[in-house]
Amino acid sequence: MAHKPRLEYVGTDPNNATDDCPSVFVDPDTGDFYFQGDTVTDPDVLAWINSDSRIKDTESVVRLPAAMAQIIMEAASGSFARGKRRFTPETHPRPDEDIRTRREKADLR
Repeated sequence: MAHKPRLEYVGTDPNNATDDCPSVFVDPDTGDFYFQGDTVTDPDVLAWINSDSRIKDTESVVRLPAAMAQIIMEAASGSFARGKRRFTPETHPRPDEDIRTRREKADLR
């Protein structure tokens, strides 16, 4: 069976109060980071990055604003609150897409 990640939510851009990105997550099993943000499409930026670190066809570059530096540091140091959620099951703006609550309820059985 494939690994079903149960990612830990670290935080969202403090300048974005709506149900949007960017956000940072950590896989507690592997320690891997997941960054949600705007996909970079500017050819000059991509060429600059590619000149030092080749961008493979399976990769993308994601931009996170400087305002998220503290959130990224919390993810890297592991100092974020485990089990934190941005939205509770009762306040989730898209309940049909709330896979986390569905998985947590399934584990209770």
